[in-house]
Amino acid sequence: MIKKTAYEAFENYILRTPLLCVDFYKDLTADRIVSDENLKKTFEYSVIKEALFLASPILYNELEKWVSGKMIDEKKIDRLRNSLLKYVARMSSRSTPFGLFAGCSVGKISTNTQIELADLKSHKRHTRLDMNYLVSLSQNLSKNTKIKEQLLFYPNSSIYKLNNQVRYVEYEYVNSLRNHHIIGVDDSIYLEEALKHGENGILYNDLINLLIDEDNSFEVVKEFVDDLIDSQIFISELEPSVSGTDFLDYILSVLSKINDTGNEIKILKSVKEKLALIDTTIGNPPSSYIEISTILEGLETDFDIKYLFQTDLIVTTPVNNLSDSFVVKIKEGMSFLNKITPVPKETSLKKFKESFIERYEEREVALEKVLDVESGIGYKQNQNSPDINPLIDDLRIAPKGINNEQKEIKWSLFNTIFQEKLIESYANKAYSIVFEDDEVASFEENWDDIPDTFSCWTELLVIDGQEKIVLGGCGDSSAANLLARFCHADIAIENYVNKIVAHEATTNKGKIVAEIIHLPESRIGNVVMRPRLREFEIPYLAKSVLPSANQIKINDLMISVKSDTIFLRSKKLNKQIEPRLTNAHNYVDNSLPIYQFLAEMQTQNKRPSISIYRGPHSSEYKFIPRIEYKDLILAEAVWNVKIEAISLLYKVFDKDDDLLEEVRTLRKQTAMPQFVLLIQSDHELLINMENLSTIRMFLTTVKKMPIFQLKEFLYSNSGVVQNVDSKKHFANQLILSFYKS
Repeated sequence: MIKKTAYEAFENYILRTPLLCVDFYKDLTADRIVSDENLKKTFEYSVIKEALFLASPILYNELEKWVSGKMIDEKKIDRLRNSLLKYVARMSSRSTPFGLFAGCSVGKISTNTQIELADLKSHKRHTRLDMNYLVSLSQNLSKNTKIKEQLLFYPNSSIYKLNNQVRYVEYEYVNSLRNHHIIGVDDSIYLEEALKHGENGILYNDLINLLIDEDNSFEVVKEFVDDLIDSQIFISELEPSVSGTDFLDYILSVLSKINDTGNEIKILKSVKEKLALIDTTIGNPPSSYIEISTILEGLETDFDIKYLFQTDLIVTTPVNNLSDSFVVKIKEGMSFLNKITPVPKETSLKKFKESFIERYEEREVALEKVLDVESGIGYKQNQNSPDINPLIDDLRIAPKGINNEQKEIKWSLFNTIFQEKLIESYANKAYSIVFEDDEVASFEENWDDIPDTFSCWTELLVIDGQEKIVLGGCGDSSAANLLARFCHADIAIENYVNKIVAHEATTNKGKIVAEIIHLPESRIGNVVMRPRLREFEIPYLAKSVLPSANQIKINDLMISVKSDTIFLRSKKLNKQIEPRLTNAHNYVDNSLPIYQFLAEMQTQNKRPSISIYRGPHSSEYKFIPRIEYKDLILAEAVWNVKIEAISLLYKVFDKDDDLLEEVRTLRKQTAMPQFVLLIQSDHELLINMENLSTIRMFLTTVKKMPIFQLKEFLYSNSGVVQNVDSKKHFANQLILSFYKS
């Protein structure tokens, strides 16, 4: 009997599918070699052509040269063939939304499962200017003298005071990446006055007039104010925002209040209209985008057309229902994963708590002083790292002098059981490892350390005529994190996200759940952009568009530790603050410590995920079988391949018959199926091991890798998610979300 979880499923779920069906790639690679004629024909489809242009205008231009006969260098053509094959594989097998390659839609839990996709020409799409460009544009506009003199300016959201200094974080763009630095300037009565009166925004000329006195002329004060702006102590109202309205609309709203900006407004409105026209269909010619880029040249802001447009695809589904019995099976899997997932023993927050208690005991202290290394204890201060600045740990270099470091081995009782079953599978030459309830009957099932809402990543497919469910894991600090960026593209997704957020507010009554507003990098703005979701926001190096009363500044936050729990309190509101970051940004890498601290507070005393962990030595095994539990596949079979193991393939690389025969021999020896995925970080590349074109594409890709991983591709010749007319089946990902009941 499965113990009832303390969580229930929301009535909706998210379906994610690639643009093309699985058979599109299989048909293309059905023969021994993908002919140039068939490959070129593939990219004659207007939708595929547009998808390629949006992903890589350079590759699109290379394709045009090849098709027109202007490319004759065989090495370049080989590279082009491989690149085009990779894109077709992406469009046919990967469900993660990316441009027009894959999209999503909202489904509903019902009594029966039926998921049908409309023809791809019927799908909806939403195109906007890329945040990389909009950030550059906003910076240039704010430096324009006629505009600058009419803008409101605000104190930098990272400002705090320490002794006789005002400290803050400034950033500069180097090769489109934000480099952060902490700056300390001496405090003065003029700086104090400027910061005090600028709290709610102050016009440029008003700030100058405020500081003019008998000792300081207009010219002297103007130079001082310009220095405040140039050094980022004051930030203009055109500072990028990653919540609320689309940033282009926000820029237009600011310009509409400023005199003599008719030309800028005209250009941006024209671009907005042409983007709306593009979104009326799928399969637009590249000339539509080039026309917009030509118009934007009038704003004199440099851009790369590859990073000028951001498109999201919303899949049209005549029917999109998932049976409640599916949910029951997922909850059974959740129960199993809950039992086998250990509680993290050492976390950054735990180390921070220990340091805090040692230094401050139960006192309440200003957050910015605690996180300052000079006056406080910093954050992640005990980890091996390069020399760090007090609040900045954003250097992209490796620690020096750390070689052959000993890594902590994470081992659990489940790993022991798994290891025994793994050895048994090798002895029996089994392709799958199957777990039963009685093997984990003694394991504790605990739902008290799981976030208020979370998501499960699943796939629905057919194997040997039977429906199978892949349950890749469950987790995240909020079920809304993966969905929020698509709210602007589909009202149904926005409504769903609002339900999730509303439940989180209800669960945290008496506390303020506040959204962290931060822009790590310009292009990441595409991922972290979302509508206003919560009543309060914590702005940090990004602009909040909420009224000042609904903004919680960093220097308003107090921190204390009681009963082994970190508490944040707003002095202004005198309430406990629960930070939330409702986006999919991986804040662990290259992030500001204060931002990372707030983000990690989301999962304080929580397990951030529950999933299969194969053990610390999993990468050392040549083969790990598929892992199953009841009707669920918890992990696909994987092969860890050292490059020397396939050295013979390179010796016969140019000999068709020999190469194919050697690959078949390798597959027979390793029980490898015809279709496998090459795993590269979070990227997956589908390979047909019976097709020489994709085999060579694969060998070229891994040539310089000392070791790589292959994973079985589970989609066969039938499936559940189908096109409504052709009945062709699609790879899919079904994101089910759950809430604490």
